[in-house]
Amino acid sequence: MIPAEAQCHGDNQHDNQTRKPVNTYDIVTVGAVALDIIVQVDTFPGADQLVLAKEVRRDAGGSTANIAVRLAQLGERVAFAGLVGDDAAGEYLKQAFIREGVATELITTVPGGSTATAVVMVNPAGQRAILSLGGTALYNEIAQVPSRVWESKLLYIGEAYLPLVRQLVTGACSRGQQVFYGPGGIFVREGWTALARAIQGVKGLFLNWEECMLLLSCQVRIPYQLPALGEWLARAIKKAGWWQGGLREIVVTLGAQGCIWLAPDGLFWQPAIAARVVDTTGAGDAFTAGYLAAYLKGWPVETRLKFATACASLAIEGPGARWGRITPAAVAARLQQEGGMASA
Repeated sequence: MIPAEAQCHGDNQHDNQTRKPVNTYDIVTVGAVALDIIVQVDTFPGADQLVLAKEVRRDAGGSTANIAVRLAQLGERVAFAGLVGDDAAGEYLKQAFIREGVATELITTVPGGSTATAVVMVNPAGQRAILSLGGTALYNEIAQVPSRVWESKLLYIGEAYLPLVRQLVTGACSRGQQVFYGPGGIFVREGWTALARAIQGVKGLFLNWEECMLLLSCQVRIPYQLPALGEWLARAIKKAGWWQGGLREIVVTLGAQGCIWLAPDGLFWQPAIAARVVDTTGAGDAFTAGYLAAYLKGWPVETRLKFATACASLAIEGPGARWGRITPAAVAARLQQEGGMASA
C-alpha cells in the first residue's frame, strides 16, 4: 500500500500565497551539471602512486543533469535548472541537453563563471573514483533560482546547499508540487539533523547504501540475506525518527544487490537485473530517473522499482553516465528478458 501524501510545512520565500502550479513540465530538476573528463585506468592510484591513462574522453555529466537526460529519454517533459559559466564547456553542456530534449530555459549562464568540471576514473570492473575540480554549478540563494521551477507536477532536488533546499521545498509545497530529493554524497555529510530541517515536506528521498549508513551513523555492510537487511533498516530508520518530518518514502540503492523501498508502513526489496558491467557511473542516476518516470505514471511501488532497476541495468552496459538511450521500448525489452513487469 502506498502511504498518504506528505503534509508540507513552512512559508514560501518567493510568494507566500498558496496557488496551484502551472504544469509547463512534468518535472523540473534542480542541481548540478558538469563537464566530465573520463579516464580509463587499469587500477586506481594509491598514495604516492602513478598510473597511466588508457583512454581519455569528455562527456556531459552531473548527477541531476544525468537524471534530467534519462527522464527526457523516457518521454517526460523535463527542464533542468542550474548554473554554467559563459565558456565553451557551458555551451557544450547546454547543447547536450538540447540534443536529448531537455528544456534549457531555466539554466543560468554566469558571466565570468567557469563551468564545473570533474575527473572520473573508471577501472576494468566498471568501478569509479571521482575528483571534482569545482566551478560554477550550485545556486547560492533562492533569488538566483528561476521562478519557473514551480511550473511542474514534480520537483526533483539534487545537489544544493541545505538552506536552499529548505526554501525550494517550502516554495514547492505552497504550490502543490510534490518533491523528491537526492542529496548525494557531499551533502549527507551534514548529518541527519541538518538534513531533516531542510527536507520537511519532501515526499521521497533517494540514498545509496553508503549515504544511508552515514546518516544513521552505522557501519553495516550489505549482506546476502537482503530481506533481513531490509527489516533491520526499517527498524533503524524508525528509531532514528526519519518519518517525523512528513517524509513518506525512502529508496536505498544497493548496487549489484538491487534496492530497498521503505515507508512508515511498508517495505519492498527489488533484486538487481543482470547486466554486462562496463561502467557503473550512471547507474544511480538512471535508476532515479526510472523511478520518477514511473511515479509520474501513477504506477504501484513494485512496478516503479522494477522499472527503475531495468533502467539502471541498461545504463551500466556502456561507457559514461549517459551511455546509449534508455527509452520505454528499451526498458520493456529488458523487462521482457526478466519475465515481464508487474501490472501498472
